[in-house]
Order: sequence, then C-alpha cells, then structure tokens
Amino acid sequence: MAPLASSFEQYGNWRDSLATAIVQLRQWMEQTQTLEADAAQRLDVALERLAQDKLVIAFVAEFSRGKSELINAIFFADYGKRILPSSAGRTTMCPTELLYDDTLPPCIRALPIETRARHGSTSDFKRLGAEWQIFPLDTTSADGMLDAFKIVAETIRVPVADAKAYGLYDADDPDQAVAVDKKGQIQISKWRHAVINFPHPLLKHGLVILDTPGLNAIGTEPELTLSLVPNAHAVLFVLAADTGVTKSDLDVWRHVVGDAGHRNHIAVLNKIDGLWDALKTPGEIELEVRR
Repeated sequence: MAPLASSFEQYGNWRDSLATAIVQLRQWMEQTQTLEADAAQRLDVALERLAQDKLVIAFVAEFSRGKSELINAIFFADYGKRILPSSAGRTTMCPTELLYDDTLPPCIRALPIETRARHGSTSDFKRLGAEWQIFPLDTTSADGMLDAFKIVAETIRVPVADAKAYGLYDADDPDQAVAVDKKGQIQISKWRHAVINFPHPLLKHGLVILDTPGLNAIGTEPELTLSLVPNAHAVLFVLAADTGVTKSDLDVWRHVVGDAGHRNHIAVLNKIDGLWDALKTPGEIELEVRR
C-alpha cells in the first residue's frame, strides 16, 4: 500500500499546488486590473475541475468472492474488525461509494429505495440532497463503526407490485419468482445508494471506491449496479482462488465489466491464502496458484 499511498499523496499535493497557483494568479490579475470576464470564468472552471477531480474505481464480483473483505483490508484494517459487512447473510446490498468530502463530517448518507418509483437518477438526488438519510460515524470507535456500517446490508420485504414500481422485479425471471414468499412479498435492499464519508489518506487524495453488491446474491438487484459501473475510471473484477473462474464469473466479465465502455479492467485473484497447504512444497503451491 505504501507506493500507492505515496503516488496519491504526490498527485494530491500537485493538484493542491496548482489550485493555489490559479488562486494567486486570479488575485494578481484583480489587483492589476487585468482580469477580464472570460479569463475569470476560465480560471473558475479550472478551479472547479481540480476540486472535483476524483479517481473512481468500481469493485465488481459475484457473491462470496471476498470483495468486501478486500476493501476492509485496504481501508479498515486498523480497526481490527470487518467494518464493511462481509459475513454470510450480511453483505453490501446497495451500491456504496467510499470517499472523503472535507465539507462534511464522517457519516453515511443513504438514499431510500422508494425514490426509484420517482423520476430522477441517483445523481439528481445527490444534487437535491433532501431525500438522503444521514447516519453519523464515530471514527474513534471500532464498535460504533461496525454498527453504523450495518446500514448498507439492510433489506426490506415489499409487495411484488412495489418491487415492480422500483424496477426490481421481473415476472418473467424464474429466479425472482422463486423469491416471492407466501405473502406475495420479495426481499430487496432498503437503500438505493449509500455514500460513506470516511477520512482515509487515500480517499483524502481523491480516490473513490464504488462497492457493488454481489451480483448473484439473493435480495440484490443488478439494476442497482449496472448503470454505475460505466461511470468508473477503472473496474476491479474480483475472483476467488477457492472457486476458480466459474460460468457466472464469465457472464459478469462479458456482460457487466466488458460492457463498461473502457479498457481499464483489472482482474484480481482473491483468497490466495486458502490455497496454502503445509503438505505441499512452495513450488507446488505456486503452480496451483498459476493454474
């Protein structure tokens, strides 16, 4: 992580110094009365672009590939707990952005799933802000963080008619038909989208992580994810060493990652430690990993 953190820090410092230089140039032009309207507008646009400059990386995987564990290891290892839900039956159920905005306190902002029945994209609701529910984060408490992060794993049961209105139920899909209970209800994510504002050094320098729900997990809906992946600058496709590449993995690669519209696709083989066998030589283990 050290080289990556160093690179982001250098880039962040360059961006900050450039923004400072633009501000100083603007002030000098104002003092010398050489600042014309079109020049002022261009300088303001440049400052705005620098302020909004982010690197968005989407983590995509089938269910139980260790995607959330990987994010936990990168960003929350110091807490000594699995802060992002990753246990059986408790995992990320809605697209979740992990970022840092210094204008806001550490918190989780969650957009109710009911907003899918109304006109407007997630970006539209971000601009409006009113519909979001805000949950404060106590970054000094591992237990407090653990409790707060359970939000992104919350689900609700709704009538099939409501799920249809949210665009989350297809009567022609046999898998979804099986998920309907005796009351005519189906399990869906409680939230349409979540944004976690967390002061990690990498996030402070402009990295944004998009954690997507496992695409074959019961109760998750690919529609919540698929529209967001093309907006990422890079896609990290997580595979598990204990399962190898399955047919469903290939389907996700071809139809989700491959359709993202760019070439910045990286496949990551996770759970390598599960291949360790004390009865095998290091060479045999290395050969198994390469296979």
